[in-house]
Amino acid sequence: MKSHKSKRKKRKKSEKHDAPNAEKLDNLNGVNEIGEIEELDTVDPVTELTQADFIQTSEKNPIDKTDIQTSLSDENLTPVFKNAMDLLASPIINCILLDKNFIIKHINPIVHDMFYNYYTLKHESFFNVFGKTLEKDDLDTLLKKLKDPDSGFSWTGVLIHKTKYYKTMYTKTHIFPLFETGLLSGYWVIFENITDVYFEHYKNMLNSLLNASKLKDNDTGFHNERLNHYSKILAEAMFKTNLFQQIDADFIDNISSLAQIHDIGKIGTPDYILQKNGSLTPVEWKIMKEHTINGTLILAAYPIPMAKEIALSHHERWNGTGYPYGLAGDMIPLSARIVAVADVYDALRMKRSYKESMPHTETVANILNGSGSHFDPNIIEIFKTVADDFNEIWETNKDGSQT
Repeated sequence: MKSHKSKRKKRKKSEKHDAPNAEKLDNLNGVNEIGEIEELDTVDPVTELTQADFIQTSEKNPIDKTDIQTSLSDENLTPVFKNAMDLLASPIINCILLDKNFIIKHINPIVHDMFYNYYTLKHESFFNVFGKTLEKDDLDTLLKKLKDPDSGFSWTGVLIHKTKYYKTMYTKTHIFPLFETGLLSGYWVIFENITDVYFEHYKNMLNSLLNASKLKDNDTGFHNERLNHYSKILAEAMFKTNLFQQIDADFIDNISSLAQIHDIGKIGTPDYILQKNGSLTPVEWKIMKEHTINGTLILAAYPIPMAKEIALSHHERWNGTGYPYGLAGDMIPLSARIVAVADVYDALRMKRSYKESMPHTETVANILNGSGSHFDPNIIEIFKTVADDFNEIWETNKDGSQT
């Protein structure tokens, strides 16, 4: 038996080169030759890796060390699984190992940290944990591919991980087979967090639309940006009450960027109406109101439904006297009810070519008077608690034309 000291030297040497890990990856992909497996198996990862080597997590996200250690010492592990476990200690590979029955056998510490706020990872069926990330038809397709030799016993797709208190995470997920002497012995699951890439695409789409809208109506200054802040503050306060089950981390994140797109439909409104100093005629007012419907047409391909809800319904009123469809009460999407409060507050505070700015106190009084008629009364009760925050947002973000 090799001494602990000699093993440590051997490990240090292997850390200087990528070849050993490349060899192990070949083994895991079924390109293994008997000599290679035997050579790699001479270094037993159970005795080679200490808890300090394998468990690298923050104190905030502790792993059950006893559970991992028990799993590592399983005498029934095949050489392929032992080599895979060695790779699991890598700080750059986000992966877990499944046996042939899809039971989670080993969890990389990085994966534990990645999903810490979403799942309790333990040794159970992969589908008990991650099955809810897919629709039934997609789940059936995944299972079929993992059992089908024509699909290479593999699957690649996007899993959507959602929870009430944290923003949705998107992972590009690869599931590959592990073979032992030509027989399927398990699966290697690799997760790639693509959330930032996913939303960067949405952000670019949104910015393009907003830039186009400013070509039509650039007299609003920082109005759109302020609406994002108002809506976020109000949605966060509503979330804390637990009275609005629809509001979660995604809802707050979405409304804090999509409130600004409420008037995107004005791209289709004639310039002479948008820039008119006096009152609009009945015909002009009818055309102006069409910006709500135009907004949904412009946003038809935008993948987050809230964008269309806000564009279409932010001028609806709680008592059913708004436009374009005269929706009332809870028929009005919650996101649009929130933006309606923010939009009116900012519109009253703004100085425009046809009106003077209204002070904060008077603006708040106007909004409170609209409770139950213009606005959702439950939202207005919460607005009272953040009205001073609205004023601070205005004072901090008002543009030069408002001074």
